[in-house]
Amino acid sequence: MADTCRVLVVEDERSIRSVITEALIEEGWDVRSASNGREALEVVLAWRPDAILCDLMMPVMDGWAFREALRGLSDGLNDVPLIVLSGTREVRAHAEALGVAGALPKPFDLDEVVEAVEQVLPH
Repeated sequence: MADTCRVLVVEDERSIRSVITEALIEEGWDVRSASNGREALEVVLAWRPDAILCDLMMPVMDGWAFREALRGLSDGLNDVPLIVLSGTREVRAHAEALGVAGALPKPFDLDEVVEAVEQVLPH
């Protein structure tokens, strides 16, 4: 069920984080958020999301370092689908290099965000 799916939003810009979080909550998903990769790792370990949306460019721990940290986790946490967000034009190439489930360029359409998450969530 959609209401049991957990989605983590990792974005340093508060307004973007809030907009994405609200849109995903409206879909009926359980959503948590973090403002950087370090906070996100704490959430992943304590809460075990089904999918993660993550900005690449953030302070403290960026999306690249967060992806590497995820790879080092066990108990299936290293397999949580990750969708990256970025304002760079090369976001899809970055996603390929990172081996993630998807990539969305900024600015994005909220419907595209919801669709991307829907595609990686367990059914």
